[in-house]
Amino acid sequence: MITETNRILFLARRYPPSIGGIETHCYELHKRLKLRASVRLVALRKNSLLHLLWFLPYCLWTTFWAVFLRRVDVVYFADGVAGFIAPLVRPFGPARFCITIYGLEMTYKNPFARFLMQNGAKTCNAVAVISENTKNITANSGIPETKLSIIHLGVEPQAYDVSQVDTIQQKFEKEHSIEFKKDRVLFMFGRQVRRKGMAEFIEKGMPLLDPDIKLIIGGTGVEAKRIFTTREANNLTDRIPIIGSIPDDQLAMLRRCCDLFLMPNIQIPNDVEGFGQTQLECMYAGMPVVAFAVDALTESVKEGGYLIEPNNYSAFTEQIHAYYKLTQREQEKIQETCRNYVRSNYSWNTATDQYIELFQKKT
Repeated sequence: MITETNRILFLARRYPPSIGGIETHCYELHKRLKLRASVRLVALRKNSLLHLLWFLPYCLWTTFWAVFLRRVDVVYFADGVAGFIAPLVRPFGPARFCITIYGLEMTYKNPFARFLMQNGAKTCNAVAVISENTKNITANSGIPETKLSIIHLGVEPQAYDVSQVDTIQQKFEKEHSIEFKKDRVLFMFGRQVRRKGMAEFIEKGMPLLDPDIKLIIGGTGVEAKRIFTTREANNLTDRIPIIGSIPDDQLAMLRRCCDLFLMPNIQIPNDVEGFGQTQLECMYAGMPVVAFAVDALTESVKEGGYLIEPNNYSAFTEQIHAYYKLTQREQEKIQETCRNYVRSNYSWNTATDQYIELFQKKT
């Protein structure tokens, strides 16, 4: 139980029903913190950035009065954007200010926005970062290393009854002309942004794969249209089902049924992969990962996966073929390695303990 710190104001700019790694992190951390402390959640549950025009002033107003009237012991900013209000509020009370940085906040192309994010993090008593890569980016932005603590994201996807998953599988196979036990099926799911590299992989990687290998792509984002047009331009409609947003129960089925998860990320200036959670959720279910060794993927895909030299599509696809050439027993051993690695290293209980410790430190 928390003793010295028991009242937390939890400010989350990204939160379900919006989909993404940060949203999952905020939801799961809040769910566990409220079992152990008094937590007030202020969350934006909208996708459009236009909602920040009212949400951030609302956060400022709420935080000011909570701090000024001594109603909270800790103000927790769940990402760097909300944290920009920290310098405006911290002088008005003794509350401890903590923040989580994912990486992108410190590398915004707009210099004024970047200054606001960096200044907010500098003002906080403690800064949680999600990887060694993010720690380096944050330290290089001028935040003292003495304030930085690495706290990895927890990974525990929601479980579903086997019979329920089987029903979803049968419906999906019929709709998309796929037989999971017979076909060779790759998977990629996430927010479709440029750094994920999906359009480039469709163009440069898919032609190198055996023609019977299929790739399921899920998720929405600014790159969705480009991914679709690239698929059409390369005559790959039959091999690449694009299914957009995926319900949680269907996602659980795909984690269980697909063979490999792909992360053909490319390096984009001012846009880094802070750690990557989707691939860990697939590994939790026993699905190995093939990823380009960029950004923090070199940290998160340590066991039960394959890291490939960036932009080497030939080596990337060769690794996919090599996996399919393994015996069933050899594949099962790698799948078991995936499960053990994630479940032993990315527990939400451990992450929550680390956050509580961060909230209680005296500086």
